[in-house]
Amino acid sequence: MSALFPEPAAGTHVLLLDPDPHARLRFAGLIRAWGFRVTDSNESALLDRVPLLPVDLALIDPSDAREAGWGALARLRQRSRLPVIVLLQQDSTLERVLALERGADAVVAKEGEPRELQARMKALLRPREGDPAESLTFGRFRLEPMTRRLSGPGGFCVVLSQSEYKLLRAFLERPHSVLQRQELLHLARGDGVTALERSVDLMVSRLRQKLNDDPSAPLIRTVRGIGYLFDPPLR
Repeated sequence: MSALFPEPAAGTHVLLLDPDPHARLRFAGLIRAWGFRVTDSNESALLDRVPLLPVDLALIDPSDAREAGWGALARLRQRSRLPVIVLLQQDSTLERVLALERGADAVVAKEGEPRELQARMKALLRPREGDPAESLTFGRFRLEPMTRRLSGPGGFCVVLSQSEYKLLRAFLERPHSVLQRQELLHLARGDGVTALERSVDLMVSRLRQKLNDDPSAPLIRTVRGIGYLFDPPLR
C-alpha cells in the first residue's frame, strides 16, 4: 500500500480529487467533520487505481487544465460502480447533464450548500435496494448491513468498507462454494468490471484481517489457481 493510502482503518473512506488546493482544504475539512475518513489529492489519475484502493466514494472536480478528470471518470465507469460525486465550478443545467452522462452518480455545485453534499454522500453510501435491513449472523459473528459493522466474540468490532461488505455478502450468500476471482470481482464491484484479478486478492486479504481469520482453520480458504471458498463456522 502506498504512503498516500496507508493500511485501511475502520470507517467510510472518501477519495477527494480537486486541482484547487483551497477547495480541497475546505471540502476535506467538511468531510472529516461529518465523520468520514478522507484522502485528498490534485491527481485525477488516481481514479485509474480505484479498483485496487480501499475507497468507498469519490468526490471529484474533473475540470482540470487538461480536462484529464473527465477521461479518468469515463475509464472508471467501465470498470467499477464506485459512487462518484462531481463538483462543478460552473453550475448549470447543461453542465449537470453532461456530468451525469459521463458517469457521475450525483452533481453538486462547489459553492452550493454543504448540507446538499452531505445528503448526497449519505444517500450514495446507503446500502442498495435489496440489501437486508436486519443483521446477518454466521457463527459468533454479526454483520449489520445498514452500518457495515462486523462484530464478534470478545468484544470484537470493525467497520467494513463498501467493497469488503459486498465481498463478505457474496461469501455469505454462497457458503461452501468455490468462487472464481472474476466472479468475486463482479459481485464486489459491479457490472462492467475489467480490473485486475489481483485486486480481489487484496480485498480478500483485508477482509481476512478484519475477520481475524485463523490460518490454521480459515473462514476463507484459497483454492489455488481458481479463487476462494467461504467455510462459515457452525457456532
